[in-house]
Amino acid sequence: MTEQETTIHETIPEISIIIPVYHVENQLRRALDSILSQTFTDFELILINDGGNEKESAICREYAEKDSRIVYLMQTNQGQSAARNRGLDQCRGNWIMFVDSDDWVREDFCEKALRSVLDTHADMGIFDLAYTEGDVAEGSLHPVGFPEGVYDSDHILRGRITGEVQCYIWNKIYRRDLWKDIRFPLGEHWEDDAVIHEVIDLADTVAVIHEVLYYKPGRSSSITATAARDNSMYYWLWIQRCRRWDYLEKTHPEMLADAANNMVSTVLDYVNNCLLPDNNSAGFEEVRRWAKDHPIPGEKVIRHRWIRYLVFLRNKTLFVLQEKTVDLLKNLKRKKSH
Repeated sequence: MTEQETTIHETIPEISIIIPVYHVENQLRRALDSILSQTFTDFELILINDGGNEKESAICREYAEKDSRIVYLMQTNQGQSAARNRGLDQCRGNWIMFVDSDDWVREDFCEKALRSVLDTHADMGIFDLAYTEGDVAEGSLHPVGFPEGVYDSDHILRGRITGEVQCYIWNKIYRRDLWKDIRFPLGEHWEDDAVIHEVIDLADTVAVIHEVLYYKPGRSSSITATAARDNSMYYWLWIQRCRRWDYLEKTHPEMLADAANNMVSTVLDYVNNCLLPDNNSAGFEEVRRWAKDHPIPGEKVIRHRWIRYLVFLRNKTLFVLQEKTVDLLKNLKRKKSH
């Protein structure tokens, strides 16, 4: 521990909130203020400065000095996964929540989330979130796709697979022991998607409430926005969806049919947006080998998508011609609509 880190207190808080900090000096105060103004106060806030600049360090130290609930940790830049993992290693709360340092939360973020699991004796809770502009609470609502209530983990896991439950780790509250043996993969993006299915699977029951407790403002320099611009998101989605497919093959083969449409879409998006434009024949063959080694049931895959996938498996030349035709038809349809 360096001189600038703070010590961890002996008392056990009800909730541990984990925030990695890196290159967010313009948004950091908003995030910290929203947490420190919570109606529920029995929490520890673990700030992990992941090699941030001096402005960020100064803000973290300032807040840690004025609020004893803040545990301030420092490390050389290792990425968001490593920072979150360190927070998981250090946290002591009965429940765990995550916040990204460029986001902000409602004043009853902790209170409502905690009440949802305590009142229902659930192991995990999920709530709604909104994408916003700046500090304005109004924005694009992203609700959980199930009515309020308590569900068994298989129901929620299937909802994650079909998209009714978001992969985000920050619109959820978790009983601490769900994370006992789970950590984020280092050096990867979309790391939420890499682990959330395993966390859900460990829970017995999950509570769902329709309260917008979390706000995510758009930021052009965020990792997600950058990956969307350079198409690397298709690569990382491929990596994480393969990881999830492997997990389902071992633990829930009965859910593979539900995951098939998304998996097929992920393969086609990765091939079309990354491998073919780069003329990456080795990558193309690697994906095709994976697909042949992991048979995908097609009964729930959208028909035209399934046909494209079958052509991908059988003949590269025909597949390339097919995809060019698909793009041409899409462009023609787009022009007609204008």
